[in-house]
Amino acid sequence: MLFENTELHNIRAMAALPGGGFRLSRIPEDLRLKMNPSAQNAAFYTCGCEIRFNLRQGPAKIVLRRAPGNGVPVDPSGVAEVWFGPFEGDWTICPRSIGPEPTTLTIKGPANLEQLQCCASENGLAYDPALVRVILPYDWSTELVEIEGEIDPPRAEQLPARTMLAYGSSITHGGGAVRPTETYAMLTANRLGMGLINLGFAGSAHMEADMARFIARDVQWDLATLEMGINVIGSWAVEQFRERVQGFVREIAATHPDRWIFCIDLFTCAHDLKGDPLIDAYRRVVKETVEDLALPRLAYVNGRSLLTGTDGLTSDLVHPSSSGMQEISARLVETIRSKALRTSARSGEDRWFLKSAILA
Repeated sequence: MLFENTELHNIRAMAALPGGGFRLSRIPEDLRLKMNPSAQNAAFYTCGCEIRFNLRQGPAKIVLRRAPGNGVPVDPSGVAEVWFGPFEGDWTICPRSIGPEPTTLTIKGPANLEQLQCCASENGLAYDPALVRVILPYDWSTELVEIEGEIDPPRAEQLPARTMLAYGSSITHGGGAVRPTETYAMLTANRLGMGLINLGFAGSAHMEADMARFIARDVQWDLATLEMGINVIGSWAVEQFRERVQGFVREIAATHPDRWIFCIDLFTCAHDLKGDPLIDAYRRVVKETVEDLALPRLAYVNGRSLLTGTDGLTSDLVHPSSSGMQEISARLVETIRSKALRTSARSGEDRWFLKSAILA
């Protein structure tokens, strides 16, 4: 979405607030109102959202504030980051705490821009360092108050040529990460040299048919990951889960049989520690759904193969820690590359995965 000479990346709707400023949503308003009540609220969480622009002359000012908790026990401040293309801004600008009062980010271009651009070119990095990226806090709603400065929106050649879409629970949303660039979804997209559309819905990834249609028909992406199960394992019977997963995956995969889609079941969590047979049944549902569809670019990924032990979990034994996010991303990139390698050996069509995957 373009707004005041910026691109509001991963934002599909915005609404003026009575006290000034704008509330941002990652999905269109008509779709949001069709989701379950928790997802309707989680749509406002700004995970994977960025304000992108080029500085034309002088500094720019971006004014942000954190939405009130309204009774929800949410941290009173969130973490924003300022990047210049693929490079994190220095300590004077990144990271920045965003609280309930308007916070102004005053952004000047880096003095060593030419050197940064040489580094980006030599290493085949996906973003132009001249592009300012204000990466919003992932964990709660961040409101846009004001944009000032002589700025221009991004140009196509400054951005990654391809985009990864990530759908899932609070884990995909980023729960457990300290900073927005430390979520497994953003780490994975960065390592693949891709942009990111994050459709993680904390506590509310219910795989609705309307969401499947939105992903299949209204979002531009080249590769997708679909994380399914953790939000409903305590409340849905296996057959209800099976019906929802089958419809969700079928809609997306049948619409895009030419694109890689990786279906991820539940990551290692407390259900495994308890020996809960339900988690094995849920994992079988995801695996069998992929096998039954038998599409060449639809792949099943066992969540335990990405997060292999409890040392990668936070104390709730559900959400990954920062190190767990790193492990998930590294193993997911390896999985994606191995699939592409086997395909490229036959057709050569997926060599871009191998060229663009940058392992930290």
